[in-house]
Amino acid sequence: MAKDVHVVTGAFGYSGRWIAKELLNCGHRVRTLTNAIGRDDPFNGQLEVRPINFTDHDSMVSSLSDADVLYNTYWVRYKDREGGYAHDLAVANTRNLISAAEDAGIRRIVHFSVAHPDKAPDWTYFIGKMEVEKMITESKLSHAILRPTVFFGGKRDVLINNMAWLLRRFPVFGVFGLGSYPIQPVHISDVARVAVEQGTLNENVILDVAGPEKFSYYEYVKLISQSMGLRRAIIPLPPIVAWVFGKIVGILVGDRVITRAEIRGLMNGLMASDNKPLGVIKFSEWIEENGTTLGLRYQNDMNERKYQSPSLLYNSPNSAE
Repeated sequence: MAKDVHVVTGAFGYSGRWIAKELLNCGHRVRTLTNAIGRDDPFNGQLEVRPINFTDHDSMVSSLSDADVLYNTYWVRYKDREGGYAHDLAVANTRNLISAAEDAGIRRIVHFSVAHPDKAPDWTYFIGKMEVEKMITESKLSHAILRPTVFFGGKRDVLINNMAWLLRRFPVFGVFGLGSYPIQPVHISDVARVAVEQGTLNENVILDVAGPEKFSYYEYVKLISQSMGLRRAIIPLPPIVAWVFGKIVGILVGDRVITRAEIRGLMNGLMASDNKPLGVIKFSEWIEENGTTLGLRYQNDMNERKYQSPSLLYNSPNSAE
């Protein structure tokens, strides 16, 4: 039997949605595995939808048995065991997914990691990312491991939208430290294009996926502010002060605005790449066109993450999302 299905984990989320869109545009039959509820279906029923239960091996094998490629965007952003979020649980769930993919005879996995996971060895978020990469490289699957920097575009870019929301509401914006560390945003459509291109290949690769422009974080914030037609004082703050402010804002809006791992990753230059950029869409041109529409309302990340059961946790990726 020919295997013609392409399976995307979390196609109603951010990166998964764009991968599924690219696959459909290429004429592929697409299935998503997800337990997210209450999310809109932008595909008007074009996708096959099946639940994912990481503890039910036979069910996952069945969902993958006629598939050629698995695009895995699954991860957890937060470390909150009481709420069902923990990086070691994400590692265990991914191990089960990889095992099911092997038993189902999947030809290739295109897996989303994070830029420079090896440069943050003491942080559980990155430790987990490295463990999963090792599982995949040691598996029987042909694989492409993609390491994106930070996404923009696609109308669901929580990070930039909520930065813009803060810029609209406060006359001062604090950057972590001096803001001199690099950030290299990549458009989500470029990421989806690279992912689908890699799905057609067989060579085992690990690729950074970054955009064509690199900024200091200070320049990045200033560019967003200017594109919105705002004049804001951008001031350096001790990281702990900025994190506490984020915690306070998070309490007010019922969300997690920023995590310590995200702050440390950003300040350590993990949101940029030293390799040739694979993205072609320029952030500077995109923000000039879209700045006035950003931050009109706060985008609550936690409210979007609703699941059928905590034991069947599905969460979308990283600070990359």
